[in-house]
Amino acid sequence: MEQKDNTMAKMHVCILMFQGHDVLDYTGPYEVFANVLHNPGSENPKQIFDITLIATDIIIQSSRSLCVNRHISIQEALTRIMDYDILIVPGGPVRTLKGLCRHDSTEVEFIRSFAALPQRIERQGRVILSVCTGALLLGYIGILQGRKATTHHKALDALRHICGSIGGSGETGTDVIRARYVDGGALSNGTRIVTSGGISSGIDASLYVLSLVTGREIATTAMQIMEFVRSSSLREIEYI
Repeated sequence: MEQKDNTMAKMHVCILMFQGHDVLDYTGPYEVFANVLHNPGSENPKQIFDITLIATDIIIQSSRSLCVNRHISIQEALTRIMDYDILIVPGGPVRTLKGLCRHDSTEVEFIRSFAALPQRIERQGRVILSVCTGALLLGYIGILQGRKATTHHKALDALRHICGSIGGSGETGTDVIRARYVDGGALSNGTRIVTSGGISSGIDASLYVLSLVTGREIATTAMQIMEFVRSSSLREIEYI
């Protein structure tokens, strides 16, 4: 949906953090949305997106021991969940994500609550974006059933297994494919589900989501500021 009005209302991005996450899974998307500005050529440009890091713990350590402070707790974020437009779910080692796949997991509760929010009539639908193995949490709560989805190429079988277990039969009900990112379509309440491949794929997927909610022109500007060459296909990537 193209929106070229440079006075568009501020939008709110929520990034769900946890111990053992992959750094680029959230910093890549963070950089994309942080580079979207009102009137970028003016002396006082303002950000279109307000970005909030939420987590159970105050300090969150990545799988590579880099630490970051949350902005607010998940419990507090639940009290203002209606305010968020985009939820980003990063990944990490498969064992870490499997450990979060519990009915009593605070992270699972937040994703489930966000996915169940009522449809918005006067505003564009919400978006859930998983990066890398973050898709395992989406699969666990069942919102990938009947959709195409992707994750890190080394976690494709893990995602198939989780989706199959939730489906309750030998069929997964989810078409798990290897891709940079996949638009799985919208839930009945209009919330769109986008899953990305491993790590750096989250930047491509974030630019795609950005183009959905603000228009291609703004997404292209953000990409140019980042000096990033977008790739939508594995065939476009040259591995060393």
